[in-house]
Amino acid sequence: MRRLIVTAALGVAVLFAAGCDNGTATSTASKPPVPSASPSASPSRDPKAQGICDDLHSNVLDVDAKAFGTELGKMIAARAQGNKTEETQSQQAAVAKLGEIAGKLRTHAGEATDPRLKNALNTSADNLEKLSADTDSLSKLNSLDQVGQTTQKFATALSDIADYCSA
Repeated sequence: MRRLIVTAALGVAVLFAAGCDNGTATSTASKPPVPSASPSASPSRDPKAQGICDDLHSNVLDVDAKAFGTELGKMIAARAQGNKTEETQSQQAAVAKLGEIAGKLRTHAGEATDPRLKNALNTSADNLEKLSADTDSLSKLNSLDQVGQTTQKFATALSDIADYCSA
């Protein structure tokens, strides 16, 4: 699962690169690769683990990761155009997306019965909240390399739940 998250995070950077045209973000980018295999829940795990891991795969790694990357791309494009208002709005949207993802993880933690799953979800949510609190780092993003580093931080923030779902 960790490789899936890294692949998705790198896909966000590729998504941004494919969606840029002369410094402006476009909506013609292709989807990052989505692995076909879902993690399977073993009988000894939380009965809700399969659904939680499936949601992580389907929503966080697909929809939410792309939305976060799109906002980063918009932010950099706005900066390149000198549009401070759009830059600020996109940065705020990226931070809000991280908070939204952390909220989803905390909601799942409230549903989970396995202490290890609860801990993995809460730790990953904490990590995302730390990433979103680092607005200084986000405001300094100005290249694809830096977007790639940020998406790697996103993947690392989710490593606890990724490890659980891959077990």
